[in-house]
Amino acid sequence: MKILPTIGPATKSKDSIKYISKICSIVRLNTSHNKIEWHKQIIKTIKNINKNIDILVDIPGVKPRTNNLTDIHIKKNQVVKFGYNLKKSLNVINLTKKLPKKNKNVSKFFTIDDGKIKFKLLSYKKNIIIGRAYEDCIIKPRKGVNIPNSLYDDNSQIKIYENYINQLSEKNLDAVGLSFIQNKNAIIKLKKKFKKLLMVSKVENTEGLNNVEEICKHSDAIMIDRGDLSAEIGERNLYEAIIKISETAKKFGKPLIMATENLESMFQNKEPSKNDIISLEFSNQINSDIIMLSEETAISNRWKEILNWLNTFIKNKKKISKKRNNEDLFWKKVENIKDHSLVVFTKKGLMLDKIFNKNIKNDVFVFTDTIKTKTLSNFYKNAKCFLIDRFDNKNISKFYFKNIKKYKKIIFQKSNNVFLISISFPKKGSKANSLSLINKNDF
Repeated sequence: MKILPTIGPATKSKDSIKYISKICSIVRLNTSHNKIEWHKQIIKTIKNINKNIDILVDIPGVKPRTNNLTDIHIKKNQVVKFGYNLKKSLNVINLTKKLPKKNKNVSKFFTIDDGKIKFKLLSYKKNIIIGRAYEDCIIKPRKGVNIPNSLYDDNSQIKIYENYINQLSEKNLDAVGLSFIQNKNAIIKLKKKFKKLLMVSKVENTEGLNNVEEICKHSDAIMIDRGDLSAEIGERNLYEAIIKISETAKKFGKPLIMATENLESMFQNKEPSKNDIISLEFSNQINSDIIMLSEETAISNRWKEILNWLNTFIKNKKKISKKRNNEDLFWKKVENIKDHSLVVFTKKGLMLDKIFNKNIKNDVFVFTDTIKTKTLSNFYKNAKCFLIDRFDNKNISKFYFKNIKKYKKIIFQKSNNVFLISISFPKKGSKANSLSLINKNDF
């Protein structure tokens, strides 16, 4: 697995970003927090330090958040009003966005902060929701409001995504996280408009779970946000939902990111809790490609210890392979290569789906002349990508030889033999995959 750290107030310095870039090939920014100008400056700083590091910008979507600037203390059984664009005299906690349309199957409760704070639902109208607190609690600034079985408006979501991408400038980004994706529509529209960006879909509510097949098919990568997902569908349904999402993502050969509360127990402790360790083991078993760190690296003053612990855990972890489905003869041969690295030359990255839908554990060295394919490769846990000059199809064998030789030390680090997967062109208008065993001494 790889690590996706979130850059926040605790890690915004140049020294912190330099340290992180030595461990991680991708970093995340969460636009739910801080102003857009802050994110613009951080993006510029990251790219100035390391232009090859990929940036995933997580866009919040239409889910409302509390708009408080300071902590709000709530007592058990206290009746609390939450509303959007209402008069201050109504004594409500203001929200950043409109409430979703009321569903006839709406739950009898709603939650704040990824399900951590629970309210009994007393009233739900167009712009206001009223609840009774189950326990004493503190509502920290800008925490999300989850109303189980809610339906969010697709067109409103698309407008928010487009606005954020345009403000941050598409050319400065590599991937965007799409919150509360409910079907394929937004993904398709955004991929047509922003062709250079990877679309990372977050399956976070009942509607998204119902349409997970089409979401995975059309996305570049999938993120499981366990916080929002459990708050929307109920904690008792979380395990089955994660299995469903992960299996569907791998069916289509998509990178899988496991997000939310992975190592929050290390905020105060030197070692993670047993629950956190078991959770990481579970993420590994379902073949997650990336473990995301949110508040662990964004606001914790122990971010370095947390990052190093997880990095060591991953390095020492034995990869667990899952049963593989039958495939055509060529890819079946690739699947049977157990102990050797793979070298792949690909322009658009279409070959990666074929390779990784087998849940392989081999190291894969990807050569491409396309930035988007290079970014996609970085989302797979056991892939390392080299961005090279334009493919020379007229003298393809010489082209392969030259580039492999350039990175010989890295490619042959574990073994003197690796397998090359490439595309040959037997005649005009046709193409075929080829598999070759190559030896270190040949270079």
